[in-house]
Amino acid sequence: MIFILKLTINMELIDTPNPNAKKIETDIQDEEIVNSLNNIEGVSSIFIGPGFLTITKTENVGWELITQEIINIFDKL
Repeated sequence: MIFILKLTINMELIDTPNPNAKKIETDIQDEEIVNSLNNIEGVSSIFIGPGFLTITKTENVGWELITQEIINIFDKL
């Protein structure tokens, strides 16, 4: 028998006082994830803090255009 264990990450984009920034509560601070997030068109920066990431987007891009790409990155974990 082969057992496959998949870790499911419950990822939620949390509003911040800045409408161009959203927070994700996570202990994952993998450089590959940060690079993948930075490669999304419309993401201007990623801030890594203890237990969270903050994603800041450019003003001319709506969250509805990049949210699914962010979710897809975390779904691959």
